[in-house]
Amino acid sequence: MKSLLRNRSIVIALYLNGGLLACILVAMLARGSSPVLTAPAMADQGQIGGGGVYLMPGQIAPNVFGVYMLDIDAQTLMVYQYAPGERQLSLKAARSYRYDRRLQNFNTGSPTPAEVKELLDREQQPARGLGSTNSTPGTDK
Repeated sequence: MKSLLRNRSIVIALYLNGGLLACILVAMLARGSSPVLTAPAMADQGQIGGGGVYLMPGQIAPNVFGVYMLDIDAQTLMVYQYAPGERQLSLKAARSYRYDRRLQNFNTGSPTPAEVKELLDREQQPARGLGSTNSTPGTDK
């Protein structure tokens, strides 16, 4: 008799729990104009630090750490070094990459992109003598 009453109370508790979860789901879906079950993984555009500014901690040199900051809107990369004794960040470098993206052959080693293009162009050209039926490849007349 006790186990039957105990099982009945567990069933009632499970139904109440399911009903409560259904109410929460309805409230979440009715909140916005479009149903969003997860929050977007991006910064709020109205707050400081959002809107295209990315920070990444990193190691600058052995035993030297800092922060890399990338500003997408201003197209700028900055590096700040952390000085543990002073407990401060100091700006070590900043560069605009606005025009860097237009460069094609900057600090490239051998083969250069122009040399690779020339090799590819040569490969695309038909081999000499393929159009002629009198010659055999590898022999001269």
